[in-house]
Amino acid sequence: MSAVLDRDDTKGVRVEIRVLGPVGIHQAGRGLTPVAEKPKTVLAALLLAGGRVVSDARLREVTWGRTPPATVDQQLYTYVSRLRKLLSPGAAILRHRPGYRLVLTDATLDHAEFDRLAGLGYDALKARRHAAASAHLTTALALWRGPALGGVTEHLARVELPRLEEARMAALEGRIAADLALGHHDALVSELVGLVEAHPVRERLRAQLMTALYRAGRQADALAEYRRGRVILAEELGIDPSSALNDVFQSILSGDPGLTAPADRPPETRVQRRRPVRPAMLPPRVADFTGREPQLEELSGLLTDHQAGAAPVVVTGAAGAGKSALAVQAGRLRLDSFPDGQLYADLAGSPGRSKDPHDVLEWFLQSLCEPGTPLPLTVDERTQLYRSVLAERRVLVVLDNAHDEQQVRPLLPGAAGSRVVVTARSRFTALEGARQLELEVFERSEALALLSRVAGAGRVAAEPAVADWLVERCGLLPLAVRVVAGRLAAKPHWTLTEMARRLADGHRRPLDELRLGDLDVRSSLRRGYLRLPGEARTALCRLSLLRTPEIPAWLTAVVLETDESTAEDV
Repeated sequence: MSAVLDRDDTKGVRVEIRVLGPVGIHQAGRGLTPVAEKPKTVLAALLLAGGRVVSDARLREVTWGRTPPATVDQQLYTYVSRLRKLLSPGAAILRHRPGYRLVLTDATLDHAEFDRLAGLGYDALKARRHAAASAHLTTALALWRGPALGGVTEHLARVELPRLEEARMAALEGRIAADLALGHHDALVSELVGLVEAHPVRERLRAQLMTALYRAGRQADALAEYRRGRVILAEELGIDPSSALNDVFQSILSGDPGLTAPADRPPETRVQRRRPVRPAMLPPRVADFTGREPQLEELSGLLTDHQAGAAPVVVTGAAGAGKSALAVQAGRLRLDSFPDGQLYADLAGSPGRSKDPHDVLEWFLQSLCEPGTPLPLTVDERTQLYRSVLAERRVLVVLDNAHDEQQVRPLLPGAAGSRVVVTARSRFTALEGARQLELEVFERSEALALLSRVAGAGRVAAEPAVADWLVERCGLLPLAVRVVAGRLAAKPHWTLTEMARRLADGHRRPLDELRLGDLDVRSSLRRGYLRLPGEARTALCRLSLLRTPEIPAWLTAVVLETDESTAEDV
């Protein structure tokens, strides 16, 4: 068993596991599937248990049958060990005596997605929402890539395949029932003829064929189909037709109006096809946005530059530099250039774990597609649908607080009509064709203007020297200046001197003062710190003790106890 994929190339990409067809593990569009039959069997048996413990005895039986080799326990341990490596970090195989349990952590399983979509289809069918039922069940059936459990041993296939095939047939019959209710009988006749031929004793399929034939004006053929089914049931199973088949037969004989095709709804009750809502996800513009005139002009120009094509604009800068505010402000100024709407996603996620493109694509597609449209299972399929939907539209896409290029790529439109703005703390130089716009800290005049605008011009004018000290103490960082100004606005009885005293107090941590509601300089810095690999975190902590803004490479190497080239990379 081997993998032909460098794990570093797919870090953060969701693992896709398939059993509805050839059993396999896929990541970033490439296969990690074990070659041998027995490891595939162990994998499939654990997956089909639905998170329950599978005993060693059960795994031995479905893998080797009733005559396992003397080394069976060692071989089983080896297969599980290799599968763990292939599945990590998307799934984990845990030892629970007397067996193993497979838990999906960040992986997708086509069988689980089939069950989910089929359940939605059955619910819609019960609620007589036939269009939604047909769509959900069609998408569920599309997950089958051939006969299920391809490549496993006959021992497992003999046990599990009938259950999977029955679930597929039930979903197929449900989809046909929905399509019949929608009046698609003419298109269904040829499909049902083939299905009845392949499954002659499935009475529901034959009843559906009789209904479709009757509605298509072929009453004699419908009755002949009933007689043919009655003979087959008697000869092969020794039974008479069930009430379901007999009821359709009697309805045809009596010309039951309930069996006719659904009539068109009267005009006053016709259900109109709803248009998808024009997405408008962009956050509101910052009312007291201050400064950044050159950068705002540059970004606004790039958004309307027809020569730019589909290349994204990457706005980079330190934590708290105001990247998000600039992106939103520029987008708001150019709304008329994007008549088909705006998409926005904060990709930061929770500390130490950025948002998955798989989930972001779901939000975007739900806002772009018609309500009730079932969504594909994999990232690749969702990306293709996303780009197809945007192909003829002009949409602004803002991807805020992106982690890396790999997170962004699936979210880029394929056509040049839309524009993308990405905000990030590092340059995405590996992102093909990206335009870079780097955001530094405020100019002193900009920082003082924001302080005056939020805290009050009179208070700043009364203590100009203290105002200078405050913005310098904030490092001219826009987020820090805004927090200080906001705290002063909330405490109108404070002077600027009082704020300065609190920031200069040696017994208090300055970052404790740089927090206001959900604006928190420490939290913003912490997210960046947690993104660093362990070696870089160590370097940051050690180098910060030098208390100098510029550190030569040779000194860095000494502090980190390494060579200069490695120190520069860190």
